[in-house]
Amino acid sequence: MDVKENLALNLVRYRKALNLTQLELAEKLNYSDKAVSKWERGEAVPDLCVLKQIADLYQVKIDDLISKPKPIKPLIRNLGKKRVAIALWATSIVWLVAILAFCFVDIIIPSVSHTWISFIIAVPVTLIVLLVLTHVWGKNLWNHLCVSLLCWTSLLCVYLILYYLLPTPPKTLWEIFLIGIPLQALITFLFMYRKVK
Repeated sequence: MDVKENLALNLVRYRKALNLTQLELAEKLNYSDKAVSKWERGEAVPDLCVLKQIADLYQVKIDDLISKPKPIKPLIRNLGKKRVAIALWATSIVWLVAILAFCFVDIIIPSVSHTWISFIIAVPVTLIVLLVLTHVWGKNLWNHLCVSLLCWTSLLCVYLILYYLLPTPPKTLWEIFLIGIPLQALITFLFMYRKVK
């Protein structure tokens, strides 16, 4: 087997070990999925800079990519599970803070009503944490979902806070959700633009 064949086999194996599609890998590298497909079929070879990016992404050396395929290290296979664990830990911390805020205010200042708002605020904060993680991990579809949910839960959060904290909330307070329509359209447009680009 020559270097080109080794590279093609290793590119496929490492990509699949991370549960990435060719499109997701291409987006991380700012290349087209057609280029990734050619590399994996052995019809073309990425330049040295891109090869270094790929090696860093897969947490291997360039030599591992061009050498005869070896068993993939468990670190790569367990990366998806580690990411889920990190996301669970991060969101757990957000909800722990929300519970502590709820208990602290309820115990120390019992006259304050609507302490449950801390849980309402925890929802968009959780989505912000997940948005940061999905952005770092390059999961664009999840990124888009988090931004969309963040938009609507933030509006819901503002609505509920105003509804319960204002002495007499206006009857047209529901109109705050109309802001979400152009925001959602903008979010979707930007997601599609990034995908095409």
